[in-house]
Amino acid sequence: MRFFKKYTAAILAPILFFSSCTMMREDLPDCPYGLYVKFSYDYNIQRADMFKDHVGHICLNVYDESGKKVAQRIITNNGTENPLGAYGFTVYFPNEELKPGHSYRLQAVGMQKDWDTALSLPGAKYRRSDDGNIADHHIKLDHKQPETDLDCGHNHVDNSAPLDTLWHTLKVTSTLPLDKLEDPGVHPTRKPYSIYPIEEQLVRVDPEKYTFATVSLIRDTKHLNITLRQIDDPANIRHDDFEVFIVDDNTHLDTNNEIVKEAPVHYNPYASWTTRFLSDGTVDVETEATTEEVMQRTAHYDLMFNRVMYPEKGKEGGRLLIKNKTNGKTVADISLPHILAEGHTAYEMYNYGHQEYLDREHDYRLDFLLKGDTWSSVYVVINVLSWNVRIDNIEIK
Repeated sequence: MRFFKKYTAAILAPILFFSSCTMMREDLPDCPYGLYVKFSYDYNIQRADMFKDHVGHICLNVYDESGKKVAQRIITNNGTENPLGAYGFTVYFPNEELKPGHSYRLQAVGMQKDWDTALSLPGAKYRRSDDGNIADHHIKLDHKQPETDLDCGHNHVDNSAPLDTLWHTLKVTSTLPLDKLEDPGVHPTRKPYSIYPIEEQLVRVDPEKYTFATVSLIRDTKHLNITLRQIDDPANIRHDDFEVFIVDDNTHLDTNNEIVKEAPVHYNPYASWTTRFLSDGTVDVETEATTEEVMQRTAHYDLMFNRVMYPEKGKEGGRLLIKNKTNGKTVADISLPHILAEGHTAYEMYNYGHQEYLDREHDYRLDFLLKGDTWSSVYVVINVLSWNVRIDNIEIK
């Protein structure tokens, strides 16, 4: 009985899908020895494996004990072909390709689109460097020379379009080589983020045996929606009244998905707009004049940025800044990781640490309440739980 379906188009080597794991037997002729690799993206706030629904492109590299790349698979969803969306998606490496009797390190990088397509689109791009050795595998997010006084001499990330989503390897879990082909399924990711010891990442391949491995992914690309509201009259804020941006030094990721500190860069909104509340009770996005009286306006901003790290004690992380364009005053200067990490209190039952929460969550929302020309409060809003926490006494520079 066959339980594999092979896909070869736009793939560098055989990609195998299980149609029935419960029917596996040692004597099946179509169950070749070797390494079978699956993927998971369950290191998220929903604690559910969303790999097949979110990831549209995977580049999987295999390195030997010396760190040299010895195999690669590139798989991309394309139109009606959706290999990564298949339940139980599995990549197969035969013993002829990965020499038995050795251990290998797996490293995967994922995106929503394939790299070539992503590189052809507007906005900043993630770029890989890989000279065939794992120590040389780095990813950098594009940034440009400063164009405005707001950049303060810093480089800035092109915000003309949203970033494509980047996933990186969090952890590799494997079975010991098996005499029988008994699919263990996908290993769930439970342990909070840390640099896992290399010996825990190695996958052993033996002759005439079967090994299963799961590559668990972590999402690095983040999204933040900011709303500015005025609580005293006149409540008439427009999005072009303020500059909203993030300053961080997080555009360079090394082999282990750790941030390589470089010069700070600016992340500006890729979208901004004004919402108005009209006297007839309707709410719309302001694009033109209206005959109805405007009762209130609020300003909105969408930003995307790379992985956020919670700073060690005594060190400074990324900053979120809001400046009034009219008088040039910086009305808010806030530690971005500290303010975002406040959302972890909504998940007390899981006892998330600050960094684990920042790595699991990818969609943040902050509501600022303006009284006079100072921000009196910030609400960290958790959309999925209709939950928020109020933070007062924002640091004003």
